[in-house]
Amino acid sequence: MSEFDDTPEPDDPLPLQGQVRHSSRSARVPEEIGSGIFSNGVMILSGAYECVLDFVLRMGELQRIVARVILPPPVAQQLERALRDNLKGYEARFGAVPRMPRPVPAAPEPSAEEESPPREPGIDSGIAGAGHPENAPASRAPDIDDIYHDLKLPDSMLSGKYANAVLIRHSGTEFCFDFMTNVYPRSAVSARVFLAAPQVPPLLDSLSRSLNPPRA
Repeated sequence: MSEFDDTPEPDDPLPLQGQVRHSSRSARVPEEIGSGIFSNGVMILSGAYECVLDFVLRMGELQRIVARVILPPPVAQQLERALRDNLKGYEARFGAVPRMPRPVPAAPEPSAEEESPPREPGIDSGIAGAGHPENAPASRAPDIDDIYHDLKLPDSMLSGKYANAVLIRHSGTEFCFDFMTNVYPRSAVSARVFLAAPQVPPLLDSLSRSLNPPRA
């Protein structure tokens, strides 16, 4: 029986070793990535080995995922800290982050009592319990399958874009997220996403809840 000897011969070249240092600010930006994409919502799917960020565009009937980014959990935690620091920097420069505008409630319509003629005594055409909040059906959290059924996710986007670093910039109106791969020989941006400033605090809240779930 022969034995395998892994001792290198004197003439064999030594294994290549070295330390690679990356600079996020000098990362290459591919032409198709440079213009970035706009999103007005984010859904987060977290697992033991990855954190998935699905950036969504919702405009009327148009609802689709415009970018899917895959982060290792340590990078997702770094994103949470960096996002918190960026929000502090934003508030120090521009003041409080604007809140998301809410739709103006519609004017109340005339009640049925004002429109309908008086009813005969002893006759009730209403529904028992109507108008009482305690009798209203309890709201149920939407199922994840139902949510994704309404969203368009192309097959080309199913695997997403991997990133092991994130660079965040902001102006007074929006935040820019550069998701990057720090891999030899050069760092590169794999996805660039823009979010309006009011969308960022909800993202931070969702990310914090996803990475730090309450203990039972």
